[in-house]
Amino acid sequence: MGGVIPYQAEIGEGTILGYQALGIVIHKRCVIGKNCHISQNVTMGGTSEIYEVPVLGDNVTVGAGANIIGPVHVGNNAVIGAGAVVVSDIPDNAVAVGVPAKVVKIID
Repeated sequence: MGGVIPYQAEIGEGTILGYQALGIVIHKRCVIGKNCHISQNVTMGGTSEIYEVPVLGDNVTVGAGANIIGPVHVGNNAVIGAGAVVVSDIPDNAVAVGVPAKVVKIID
């Protein structure tokens, strides 16, 4: 299984795509900040009839198998748990988990 990372996606310096991007799918208009870590089997994509796609801030960690879908902004220093489904904005310094993802902690 490979990954789909279009050259049009804006991916910040120092960002790591886990396991050689195994199973990672990123929409071509996604923006990913600097020094992020995207684990295997993550999908970042759009939804039908909505133009906007996910935007990740700097230093974001996305756990294995997470899905970030639609016009979502994930703040700087956020952590998205493994298997989470993010369909709404996540603030800076937050830990979000679950389906749909909910903020369970703010990191000091």
